[in-house]
Amino acid sequence: MKIKTIVSVILCFSFFLSSCKKEEVKTELNEMSVAVEIDSLSYEAAKTIENEVKEIRTFSTEDGAVTAVETKNADLLVLDEFSYSLYKADERKINNVKVLPFTTEHCIYFHNNAELLQKFNVEILELQENGTISKIKDAYKTSDGYYPKLKQLSPEAPTIIMATDIAGAPYTDLTENGYVVGIDVDIANIITNSLGYNLEVVVTSADEMFNMLSEDKVDFIMSGLMYEEKRESEFDTSFSYSTTEYYLIERD
Repeated sequence: MKIKTIVSVILCFSFFLSSCKKEEVKTELNEMSVAVEIDSLSYEAAKTIENEVKEIRTFSTEDGAVTAVETKNADLLVLDEFSYSLYKADERKINNVKVLPFTTEHCIYFHNNAELLQKFNVEILELQENGTISKIKDAYKTSDGYYPKLKQLSPEAPTIIMATDIAGAPYTDLTENGYVVGIDVDIANIITNSLGYNLEVVVTSADEMFNMLSEDKVDFIMSGLMYEEKRESEFDTSFSYSTTEYYLIERD
């Protein structure tokens, strides 16, 4: 009698587990909607999977897309690695699912200055090999930024001019006090300091900074820029100094 009872309990428990497994089957990707900020690089990343999902829903702001997933008005979300880390730090209800097959490579633009370009490339490779650029990127994912240790230059040291258009955190941004900060500024400071230059940063518009570089009013431009084939005939670009990844994200 006891054996029959035990067998009955085991069969019931097995049936219960089987039912649970069926309920835990996740919805297929092609039945899901993806939220993303319109006219952004995250939107370009989302388009790499538009044939795999039900729809891509666009929002005027990144926060609007995050809120849509949190409130179940969208199933998934696309963010770059920096935004994802900052939203997680704010305890938003999101969780990384996978890395998308889309990245952005960032470079520095020069004009008719092969010698300076070569010097920058050597410095970029060294900063990548010794892990400095990775540390700078990580700092902007978890705190207010990176604070490079720069050597004291003599008052007679030459000044080199960088133009930027304040593309937005984390590459270039403007503080309330009017200071230009970001990954690009930190990297530019480290490189120019190593080469013996004082750095001057000029803030202007996206179009104007290329005009200034073309007219040799500045020495180089950095602003989270990517290589553009249309500029190849007039400008030179450095090695890629940073790669940004993009994530497909679900509600946590």
